[in-house]
Amino acid sequence: MLIPRLVDHDAPGPAWSPVRNAAGERLKPIIKCRCGWFCGIGLHHVHIDGRVTASFFHTDECDPGRGCGFHEFIELADYDQGEFLPEVRQ
Repeated sequence: MLIPRLVDHDAPGPAWSPVRNAAGERLKPIIKCRCGWFCGIGLHHVHIDGRVTASFFHTDECDPGRGCGFHEFIELADYDQGEFLPEVRQ
């Protein structure tokens, strides 16, 4: 599923938004779920072309009391933020 870049914070999801830290460095983008909740994708690989692997799944396990069950393989439209590897859980 191709999801658009978020241009209006109040627009419905799904959509994606670029993120920068205080020093201006690019960070992994965040996803606005279909339900409107903003979700991090730390364990996902964001490829240079905007593909996100593994699939995005908004579950209660990752977001207690809010997981809506939205589950799709997503691609970030007009993506230009670079590649981000999955974070490693220890």
